[in-house]
Amino acid sequence: MSNDKAAEAREGLFDGVAGKAKEVAGALAGKDELVEEGQLQQAEARNRRAAVADEAVADAKREEATQRIRETDREAAGQQAAADAAAQREQAVVDRQRATEREVAVDAAAQQEAADKQAAERRAEELAESRLTEAEAIAADAAATEQRASAEKLRLEREAAATDQQAAQLRARTEK
Repeated sequence: MSNDKAAEAREGLFDGVAGKAKEVAGALAGKDELVEEGQLQQAEARNRRAAVADEAVADAKREEATQRIRETDREAAGQQAAADAAAQREQAVVDRQRATEREVAVDAAAQQEAADKQAAERRAEELAESRLTEAEAIAADAAATEQRASAEKLRLEREAAATDQQAAQLRARTEK
């Protein structure tokens, strides 16, 4: 209780005693006005004491509420700190998962690239072999055609020589 409240309480007590004294004095002297004034002063003192008591109760409740707010704030700060720590842990887990997934994806991409390269090299080798086989077949066909052409040329040359010989014989006969 502050000094002002203590002073108000003392004043209320003194007013109550003074009011009672006025009431008693008025009753003994037969003065109704003094009795009423004493009763009013006592009522005022009761009201002042009730107001002081109500204010003291309100102050106590205010202090209690302030204390509860402080406790709630501390609890909320603790919960916030715990939530922040949990969020940081979760973020760290997510970051590690992402890093792992990224590594797996990079490895998978490298393996796929290697497999694609091998497949491309295999297809290139197969195509080269196929082209080589085709070229060899064309070369063999060309050699066979050249042999046939040479044989045909030789046959035609023999035939021409035979025809020339026959023509020469015919000319020789005709000239004779």
